[in-house]
Amino acid sequence: MRTNLLRNLAPALLVVMWSSGFVGATFAAPVAPAVTTLLWRYVVAAPLMLLIVLALRRRYGPRYLRREAVLGALGQAGYLYGVFRAVEAGLPAGTAALLASLQPALVAVVLSGFGQRGGRRQAVGLAVGFAGVALAVGPDAVAGTGTEGALWALAGMLSLSAAAVLGDLWPAPDEEHDVLDSLTVQGVVALAFFTVVAFAGGQAAPPADRSFWLAVAWLVGLAFLGGYGMYLYVQRTRGPVAVSTWLYLTPAVSAAWAWAMFGEQLPLLTVAGFAISLAGVLVVRPAPARPRTGRPRTGRPRPGRRHPLAPTRS
Repeated sequence: MRTNLLRNLAPALLVVMWSSGFVGATFAAPVAPAVTTLLWRYVVAAPLMLLIVLALRRRYGPRYLRREAVLGALGQAGYLYGVFRAVEAGLPAGTAALLASLQPALVAVVLSGFGQRGGRRQAVGLAVGFAGVALAVGPDAVAGTGTEGALWALAGMLSLSAAAVLGDLWPAPDEEHDVLDSLTVQGVVALAFFTVVAFAGGQAAPPADRSFWLAVAWLVGLAFLGGYGMYLYVQRTRGPVAVSTWLYLTPAVSAAWAWAMFGEQLPLLTVAGFAISLAGVLVVRPAPARPRTGRPRTGRPRPGRRHPLAPTRS
């Protein structure tokens, strides 16, 4: 019963939590560079996750570590770096959202090349969802920006798409691991990446401003644990096309966050775009995916099995 409830609520939680990253970025933008915010997001998150898995005595084999390290480098470090660099280059949020919304169609096309069927219904749903995003972001999507920001946004989108496709095509090792384990390993990889980038650019030191730490707490609790946690969970239970398609709703929900938190306008076109995107998502929505290996996805240890943690290199 509890598992079914979480599975049914997970897509909505994904959209809300993923969109919350906009609020944290907005809090931090006036006082810190994007790379500084991203570094300290993982300085807080990664050790916290490591403490939890140490307490639970989890063990990670080399095959699992390799797989999750690659997925973390693409789905967290690469995606976030591309998006934040796009914003710093002056790309409007609406244009970034529109470019990111190419992801579900790209994931579906790539997976179809590996024998996964989508069909006409999926194609129609993806097109309707993209049209809803275009309506939601409105004229902002066609504002003049130059090519640098658009290229960074496309790079971020391609990085997240690659993580979604690889996560589906790259079989997980025959070990019992759950979302907590994936978040931990991927968070450590992202921490290593942003540490190198921040120190190389002389942007590692945090500002002495309370709003910065409020932003970091928000980004860790809602955007990382909530957003990425739900992303991984929905991907595992519903598949990569489904999880990517739910992200169609994030531009409009981000606008709702901005309206609630900062008093920004919530245009009627945004509301209408959300409704159209939701219709596209519901068309694409598949049945929950069956586990590929036949092992439980709950992450609970089998009777008599322990999970001592092997050292994880950061």
